[in-house]
Amino acid sequence: MKITVVGGAGAMARAVIKDLVECDSVSEVLIADINDDAARKFAAELRQRPGTRAAITSKKVDVFDHDSLVEILRGSDAAIDTTHQDCGVAVAKGMIDARVNGCSLGSTCTIAEQILTLDGRAREAGTTFLLSAGAFPGATGLTAKYLADKMEEAEDIHLSMVIFRPISRSPALVDIFMTFLPGEGLVYEDGALKKMPAFSGRQEIEYPPPFGRHTVYNITSLDPLTLPAAITSVRNVRVKATYYPDYTEMLKTCHDLGLMSAAPLPVNGREVVPAEVLRELLLRRPVEKGREKVSFIQRVAVTGKRETARVESIVTTPFLPFAGEREDPETRATGEPGSIIVQMMARGGINRKGVCGPESCIDPREFMREWAKRPGVEINETSIEYRKL
Repeated sequence: MKITVVGGAGAMARAVIKDLVECDSVSEVLIADINDDAARKFAAELRQRPGTRAAITSKKVDVFDHDSLVEILRGSDAAIDTTHQDCGVAVAKGMIDARVNGCSLGSTCTIAEQILTLDGRAREAGTTFLLSAGAFPGATGLTAKYLADKMEEAEDIHLSMVIFRPISRSPALVDIFMTFLPGEGLVYEDGALKKMPAFSGRQEIEYPPPFGRHTVYNITSLDPLTLPAAITSVRNVRVKATYYPDYTEMLKTCHDLGLMSAAPLPVNGREVVPAEVLRELLLRRPVEKGREKVSFIQRVAVTGKRETARVESIVTTPFLPFAGEREDPETRATGEPGSIIVQMMARGGINRKGVCGPESCIDPREFMREWAKRPGVEINETSIEYRKL
């Protein structure tokens, strides 16, 4: 099967593609990117790798040239969008109009809400477009569905993540650092979506070693938007996260002082944008010793009913550096679920048409089995039953 990776020369795309080209079922991977030189160079590099099984081609594409994008996508068995968030709507339109099943590695809520308006267009085209196929969101939603399917009724879903990584590895990561936690939180509470202030929902959670106990806060994630459609009994969905404790406290202080504001501020006769100044300072910040490598952990907790008992099931998935890994844990953990999901879409058998989250149409058990096969992926599941005496 042929799979097209839009934005395939980018950093996050590398883990997706490296996984795809080693799979027996994938015959061709097309790297489509605005940066033709980078795409060609990456394709040549992949052809030299010992584990590569698929044919690799590359094409230049401007995702905002709709007709060109549609033409490039046609003939693919499935496609995945790994471009910057700003390109998300344009790429989704291209996949739908090319009548190719596709997914995004990850969308912000703002972009996802715009893509959701294309649901009728996708249904009419007979295609499926998934809003998230990365680790968080994406794998988190599928893990929640996996646990919920073992219950008669799932009521509460709590997703959280602790991520340890340097701030200034790249401009893109600085942007994520400044918006991931300090943004407005989104929760699904008592059957309704609600926006919450930044750094709300403070909660302490104990994670397995080497992470330990951390304070997490509400974040904006797609899961409260998409999970209730897949798990109709759920009443509450909360998503929380944190960084190194001192990083989180620094962000909270900067937010409280207004240093993340995009509104110009008059200073000594000139207009200064606080967020731009902070971004530049963070880019110049040296990486602290001992924090050069990335590690993080995801925790998915689902509470519900099974027979006469109340059940709490938890899956933790730590991602730690290991000898010989192809990418850092964050890139690997984001890209490999995308590879698995787009392959499942390419194989067919997905009956749900339109725009949705992966948990609405991807078999969570099959996904979990495939994910567990990847090097460095450790899935730990526990369940506690509470019965009346």
